[in-house]
Amino acid sequence: MQGRFVLFCVLFLFIGIVLTVAFIVRKAINTQPMSLFLASTLLFLTWYLLLGGGADGSGVYWTYSISMLMVLLAGPKVGSIYMGLYLVISSVLILGPFTFVYNYTHAETIRIIASSFGLYVLILTSEWIRIGSYAVISETSENHRYLANTDPLTGLLNRNGIMVALKEKGVQQSAIMVMLDIDSFKSVNDNYGHDFGDLVLIRLAKLLKDNVKGGDLTARWGGEEFLLVFYDISISATESLIRKIKDEFANIIFHHNDAAIFVTFSAGVAPFNDISAFEPVVKLADERLYQAKAMGRNQVVADELQLVIMQEAQV
Repeated sequence: MQGRFVLFCVLFLFIGIVLTVAFIVRKAINTQPMSLFLASTLLFLTWYLLLGGGADGSGVYWTYSISMLMVLLAGPKVGSIYMGLYLVISSVLILGPFTFVYNYTHAETIRIIASSFGLYVLILTSEWIRIGSYAVISETSENHRYLANTDPLTGLLNRNGIMVALKEKGVQQSAIMVMLDIDSFKSVNDNYGHDFGDLVLIRLAKLLKDNVKGGDLTARWGGEEFLLVFYDISISATESLIRKIKDEFANIIFHHNDAAIFVTFSAGVAPFNDISAFEPVVKLADERLYQAKAMGRNQVVADELQLVIMQEAQV
């Protein structure tokens, strides 16, 4: 203390404020208000140390590190306002004839103002560079994530993408999985070319996106196979929706040269109640898909009873 009782009390008061804020922030969800409060507190502390002189005029040296922390807490936008206030008010007070201000020499006063201004320019520049770099890194990371999880041809999720989406979304309640496959797609490619085949895939992907609500998942599982996961819907309602999509797709007229071409798909539907059962459900949906193809293609199979009825109808 050495006779500087007020300085001692002020410094320990600010230590108490900082420790209190640190304790509160540990349990806070939104830390921004506390950061701004602490930055404002530090602004007043820098003024006190600068104008009061601290211990034998050394207070000004501590204002540099404290004001730097103030800007880092407030961010460059709000921090620039704090810095402007600090520079303007401090300059007016230490250059003016105020008795409560520590008696700096004229040369010291100019150096304090100039060095503070230079420090703030460096801090602001550094913060804008850091924020800009972080934004670029975040955008690049997001682009890589998008490319890693998206099929480039159709714009749907790819196999990895739907796995990631399922892990993020989970299956807290019953869901429905649909596996569908374009009928005789190899013949389509062989007869009309891969560009035509890509056009068919793109058109089916668009039809699926137009008919699937936002909370559900649609992916190109591989080749001409598509995997869909529906939430908050019954298996019968899912079957009806897939039949509607199937009929719309079957009525699309594709043109190749002067020929009108029609393409169909078959689908298998299976209940999906637990993400840990993903592989077995994929297998079941795939089995029902190939059962639909065995029944003559352009079919949707949702359960074993339906398959039996279809087989009896054919007999």
